[in-house]
Amino acid sequence: MNDLVGLQFGDFTLDVSERLLLRDGRPVLLTPKALHVLAALAARPGRLMTKDELLKEVWPDSFVEESNLAYHVFALRRALGDTDGERYVETVPK
Repeated sequence: MNDLVGLQFGDFTLDVSERLLLRDGRPVLLTPKALHVLAALAARPGRLMTKDELLKEVWPDSFVEESNLAYHVFALRRALGDTDGERYVETVPK
């Protein structure tokens, strides 16, 4: 993961070095992989990342089905309260 510390967005603070996401100062439960996905996206604000880029960054030494990525993005959106997928994590169709 990158060395982002204290990245703030909305009510959230992401501390990658501590592997911690806070909402209003309280920890948000995320799986390590969902946190890694968030860190990868947060390291490139406003930039589109392809599925392949995310898969290579989060699972660099493994072959992983796209459904694993979809699961962790879903869990991340749920934790962020981003159920419509537009506020923090946006999916852009091909």
